[in-house]
Amino acid sequence: MSKERVLRFGLIGIGSGASNLLEGFKRNPRVQVTAAADVRKDAVDAFGREFGCEVHYSAESLCASPNVDAVWVATPNHLHAEHAILAAEHKKHVTVSKPMAITLEQCEAMCEAAERNGVVLLCGHTQSMLPGVRKMAEVVQSGEYGRLGMVHSWNYSDWIYRPRMPYELDETQGGGVVFRQSPHHIDICRLIAGGMVKSVRAMSMNLDPVRPAPGAFVAYLEFEGRVPCTIVYNGYGRFRTHELTWGDGPPNLGHVTPGMSADEEAALKDARRYTAQRSEERPTTGRAPLTHSAFGLTIASCEKADIRQSPNGLWIYDDNGKHEVTVPIEQARGEEEFEEMYRAAVLGQKVIHDGRWGLATHEVSLAIMQSAKDGREIQMQHQVPVPTA
Repeated sequence: MSKERVLRFGLIGIGSGASNLLEGFKRNPRVQVTAAADVRKDAVDAFGREFGCEVHYSAESLCASPNVDAVWVATPNHLHAEHAILAAEHKKHVTVSKPMAITLEQCEAMCEAAERNGVVLLCGHTQSMLPGVRKMAEVVQSGEYGRLGMVHSWNYSDWIYRPRMPYELDETQGGGVVFRQSPHHIDICRLIAGGMVKSVRAMSMNLDPVRPAPGAFVAYLEFEGRVPCTIVYNGYGRFRTHELTWGDGPPNLGHVTPGMSADEEAALKDARRYTAQRSEERPTTGRAPLTHSAFGLTIASCEKADIRQSPNGLWIYDDNGKHEVTVPIEQARGEEEFEEMYRAAVLGQKVIHDGRWGLATHEVSLAIMQSAKDGREIQMQHQVPVPTA
């Protein structure tokens, strides 16, 4: 029997987003990190020592490496398009973190670059890849409980008061909760409801002028088949949705406080990124979590049941009461993205979160912002359905 091919990844950007993927790289035998690039020389040098991989100080240098098959773009949002296109032009498969880019034109250019060069472009929207979400979509789309009636996805977090770099609070550079958090919600709801959003009506709000970006939004989406959907996100941290679900929510890794200087906030932000010290302190138990994680509270209502995530999979509320469907616990954040890329790039299989799917999700994010600005309903033009097997 031939040995299974290993897909060699290069990471462009090893900040807090990429740090979330490292345990997944260590546990998944089908992927290997072989290169990393970052402008922080000390950090990328430490990364190279920990993972025994190449180090680069520019995206161009990493993309030119013959030891990289696929690139994960985890740089600031306003650089996603530039770096994804650069990787594609070097014939590398690309996974790009959310949001896909800033404008639809950038998303289209990314898709065209991948298609022109015969490489795979995937959008790494991790929350829609949670096992409970994927199982919910499977159950809904099976028709076991009749026609889908509506979907609601709500999340209250502390996003706005976590330490941020200036561009994370600048909408022109992809900052604020609509750019950075709505793709999770949109992907979840599109996966469950079949993908095809018809229109969007929304409002966003800034409830703290000291933090110069929208920190909350409410959106009403209508899907094909007249399926209504609400998305609510509040990042001001007073109430947390995990009080309605389970667990303690995301770990507290520091918050800004009144009067904190820009330098002090930057130091808190640096504490979340990959550094030599954090690489030495990070536990490597290899143990799976005890329960599933959840991105807020999502409920799908069908003709014969209401369905939501549970600690062990799904809770289904039907005419016989409430029962739980067990779904295997995920091993680490990012592993499903690795598997989706592997299926697409190595096995040649059709996958969900390709560039055209990501463009459709980003169209909805931009529509939330446009509707909030103009006070009107926005019609969708670039939607794609969930692919069938």
